Amino acid sequence: MNKAKRKNILIDLSDLKHPNCGFGQIAINYSKRFANLPIEGLHFFYLLPNCYPKIHSKNVTSVLVRNRKIRKWFPFTLPKVDIWHSVNQYNKLYRQSPKFIFTIHDLNFLFEQEGQKRQEFLQRIQQKIDKATIITTISHYVADEIKKYTNLNGKEIRVIYNGVERIDQQEGKQPKFATGRPFFFTIGEIRTKKNFHLLVDVMKFLPEYDLYICGKDSFQYADEIRTQIKEKAVGNVFVTGMIEQTEKIWLYRNCQAFLFPSRGEGFGLPVIEAMQFGKAVFISNYTCLPEISNGFAFIWEKLEPEAMAKSIRKNLPLFYEQKEKIDQMKEHAYSFSYEKHINLKSATKLFSVLLASKR
Repeated sequence: MNKAKRKNILIDLSDLKHPNCGFGQIAINYSKRFANLPIEGLHFFYLLPNCYPKIHSKNVTSVLVRNRKIRKWFPFTLPKVDIWHSVNQYNKLYRQSPKFIFTIHDLNFLFEQEGQKRQEFLQRIQQKIDKATIITTISHYVADEIKKYTNLNGKEIRVIYNGVERIDQQEGKQPKFATGRPFFFTIGEIRTKKNFHLLVDVMKFLPEYDLYICGKDSFQYADEIRTQIKEKAVGNVFVTGMIEQTEKIWLYRNCQAFLFPSRGEGFGLPVIEAMQFGKAVFISNYTCLPEISNGFAFIWEKLEPEAMAKSIRKNLPLFYEQKEKIDQMKEHAYSFSYEKHINLKSATKLFSVLLASKR
């Protein structure tokens, strides 16, 4: 097709610089899927971090962000496109485009921040909503939060569940910190909203098991958990820091259960990953977790350590006796596929609606 007639779509994949975090995994799968999505009349520009190699495809042109300040003050150095697609709420809109897709994963700052800081975060979200043509989000819970705390001004909001990569058939590697004892597993950035500190006290009631808390630990909260472990002399809890993808797969495959007491999730990707492996999953009754679990996880109604431990003791053996329910749970987990999330039909429909809209 004549280049002058084709429509150009920029997808901000800046999160590729953090491949092991949730946003990074989403960016990796977006880069793969759209590159192999031949939509007639559309061409994709990938906005990539400077450290990432260019992606070569007939369908894609790579644009490296060498200096963000230059992009901010000289936006004309970026390509002129018909649609700018921001795949999470933290991506910056460097250049105003005729159409703007804004994806919001969560409004966790409402619970993490207070006072003026909280208001500043909300104002930034509102400014992007004001510029957006379509707002998308990753759960009905987050959609309800957006409607409650922002002004959509009549704009459409679409719920498109995250894609979750199938990792249950991939190779795993035992991490060096594994003790050889039966263990529980949890993973995520070790921030206050994850409530991982509660699990330290839970494990005092389950001395025959170990617990591995894995994820980015460069936050004060991680230090607080380590101090808690030391002061309470809890010898069966380990804060490991970041782990490799192969180690994560091994931990999912070999754990007795996945524990996730978080109170700040937009989607809760690790819960679905654990379900792929047919593992018992225990979650808090907060945010989107009951929604995406769809009845296949055990819900801690009260986050009280002794009660949480009793729930694990009671439900763990019963869970693994229910082979049919485990198979149903796996099918539920598989339904969050990137094939469904990004496919020719749905992408064509979304971009066509955008291009046909007046703004």
